[in-house]
Amino acid sequence: MKKILSITMACLLLVASLCAVSCNKVDVNDTNNDAKGPVYGKECLAVASQLDALNGLVKGDADIAVIDSVMAGYYMSRVDTFKDYQVLPNVILAEEQYGIAAKKSNEALMSKVNEALIAIADSNYLKTAQIYGLTSELLVKADTVNPYANATDSSWNDVVASGKVIIGYTIFAPIAYKEDVGTGSWLTGFDIDLARAVFNYLNATYQTDVKIEFVEIEWAQKEALLENGTIDLVWNGMTITPERSAEMCISIPYLANKQVAVIKKTDAEKYASADLAAFTKNTKDAIIIVEKGSAGEELVNPVK
Repeated sequence: MKKILSITMACLLLVASLCAVSCNKVDVNDTNNDAKGPVYGKECLAVASQLDALNGLVKGDADIAVIDSVMAGYYMSRVDTFKDYQVLPNVILAEEQYGIAAKKSNEALMSKVNEALIAIADSNYLKTAQIYGLTSELLVKADTVNPYANATDSSWNDVVASGKVIIGYTIFAPIAYKEDVGTGSWLTGFDIDLARAVFNYLNATYQTDVKIEFVEIEWAQKEALLENGTIDLVWNGMTITPERSAEMCISIPYLANKQVAVIKKTDAEKYASADLAAFTKNTKDAIIIVEKGSAGEELVNPVK
């Protein structure tokens, strides 16, 4: 009897866990629903990273991957694994801006990051974007206002005293990825190179010697890692949202992005959509895969 009960409980737990990552069906035409956005498809799979979402699409785990346009453009054009996939035309699920995040109370640290971004806007910021083909997405200008310019907390001094700043990232080309160099690998990407340029500027300007320690993180844990001090900054193509702004100290917007749908090229006619209403209808039977904790997940499976 105990064995039967154990098996029954295990099955129930499995069902519950599967339901936890399924999209709640919401009628996007119902103005009374309290979801924060539309739900697309019949099921949502949440995985550890956007690259995992693309690989899940290739493996056949899902029909559509919802990811950042910055990443989609890179992988669709440069990586052979995804040569048979494309961004679905005419469908932009959201237009966004990227920001860098610190612990909510660490405004002085963020003030210095903002200051550096503004100072290098016409030099290393632009040059870095040119390397990765992102010049049309740039948002920082030389006259951008630093909202934390008058911050007086100790967070910048604490980083200087420790001699290092710990930056959390995930593999997310062209934002952050590893290139093989000899017998090892080199961490590179737009955000990685931009972070180096920012702290080179700060070290030169303030005669400090702050070294960067890059730490690969689980994206869904970013808020907790900032709060407990494991990392000092999240610098990894993070979409600015009201919810994140309430929980974290976020930089000036530095890069534009969109949420897009990636499909097999052979499915282009099946999912062809003139607008979001048509996309919602055409994908009602689709399984959609997203990164857990991402802006894409919030669009597909919004928190009530």
